[in-house]
Amino acid sequence: MTDATAALPGTENQPFGEEEIAAAEGATARDAALVVLNWAKTHRLFGRPAMEDSAEAVDEDPQLEPQQLFAANAVQEVFRRRAINLIGFNEFDKKVVVFTKGKLTAAEQKLVPFQAIPGYTIEYVTGGLADVKGSPPPPQRHYPYALRNGKYTCGSSVYPADCIGAGTLGALTRKPDGKLFGLTNNHVTGACNNAQPGLPILAPGPLDVSNEHCDPFTIGRHSQLLPINDGIPENIEINLNADAACFEITDQATVSSYQGDAFDTPAEVGTPRPGMKVEKIGRTTGHTTGVIIAQAVSPVPVAYAVQEYNVRKTVFFDNVFVVHSTTGEPFSKAGDSGSLIVQTDPDGVKRAVGLLFAGNPRTGETFILPLAEVLKKLDLNLVSGHNV
Repeated sequence: MTDATAALPGTENQPFGEEEIAAAEGATARDAALVVLNWAKTHRLFGRPAMEDSAEAVDEDPQLEPQQLFAANAVQEVFRRRAINLIGFNEFDKKVVVFTKGKLTAAEQKLVPFQAIPGYTIEYVTGGLADVKGSPPPPQRHYPYALRNGKYTCGSSVYPADCIGAGTLGALTRKPDGKLFGLTNNHVTGACNNAQPGLPILAPGPLDVSNEHCDPFTIGRHSQLLPINDGIPENIEINLNADAACFEITDQATVSSYQGDAFDTPAEVGTPRPGMKVEKIGRTTGHTTGVIIAQAVSPVPVAYAVQEYNVRKTVFFDNVFVVHSTTGEPFSKAGDSGSLIVQTDPDGVKRAVGLLFAGNPRTGETFILPLAEVLKKLDLNLVSGHNV
């Protein structure tokens, strides 16, 4: 639903006034998203209670507030039925993305606004709920890993040896002292904050051990993690949450920086942006492509239900991006957690931009964190060209 020319409810003959147009000069898509966020917060139209806590954490008051956009009671009733799960923005396409619990009907589409402020459209998308769950399904490809010249590649299955599960080795990295580390999620090899230093990490993960697969081996040992702490944004420092972990590689000769059988891990790290086409290699769905459709305007509540570690909690994250598949097939599923998100420039240069950490199989969304921030917090550098 991206018809930017649709009339606003109750304002068919009342276009934006000169004052509003003037006020919108120099505004950004984020500013427009804050307008919508403030309105939804005021009228308590979020579908998940945790999202209200997220909205309360945004202490910025929007400088632009065209109240006529949502003044009609009929508009508020639409979102009470459908509920708002998440609000994001896309600077590239100059739009606000409103994620709703249910798909808007044709009649409801005629009621809701399609502009937030002058020059910025609103798109309505079903979804916006981020989940992390254990017990991944079988891999869609025959093997949950790939070997390149006999070396275990990135995009393959890994997990702690003391627990039945599987996730994805996202990339190889190095510390300043030259030691080699594998990068993935905290909820993959960090045992959701509970991994002891030195915990063996198995490849493939214990869930994927089979007489048809390669012999499992200790690919490395847990070294460090970034926390996934529950609690509302008013009570904890959610900027510390990053759901990432690294483990020191036991034998550098056994691994390759190649991503599955598709391409080598890029040497360069970039910044994720809405509108950017991306790809990843993961343990469950293999090589998939997608597009970043939005950046969340407020902290995102992620529901963790990881039975392998008996973890059930809600964790808030800042600076989260949402990816949709470009093929109709899911961009990711459970077991792809930890995958490296890669973008290719028009000139063909690949850059690593994100780390996959959550998803929603019902609506097909994938949630990613900016890779540069993760690497900086862990004091790691991306490795390319290793045993390729």
